[in-house]
Amino acid sequence: MNRIQISGNVGREPELKYSQSAMAILKFSVADTSGRDEKKKTIWHSITAFGDLAEHAAVSLGKGTRVVVEGKLTEDTYTNKDGVEVTRMQVLADDISLSIRFGGIERIEAPAPAEEAPF
Repeated sequence: MNRIQISGNVGREPELKYSQSAMAILKFSVADTSGRDEKKKTIWHSITAFGDLAEHAAVSLGKGTRVVVEGKLTEDTYTNKDGVEVTRMQVLADDISLSIRFGGIERIEAPAPAEEAPF
């Protein structure tokens, strides 16, 4: 089974386009950073989503949004403009979720309960 789960921050504004058959296609990158100080390392992942998932994610995601992406890891080979064959990895998303693991959501205080009337 080819499954991958990535959590990180959206690296650039997601780009929503439509195919000739009106299929929604959303492309964005996710930065997965680990380690600290000199040992800090960031891996960039290319993400592609299709259909309803692409349209819903396009409304919810922006640069810097913390996400969890689940999907299938694929390899794509193409020839660039210089005639060099390039291989890149990408994730075809099956599910995209917002992550609140490291904050980013304001805490909302509940109003104090009203005193109950005695019976």
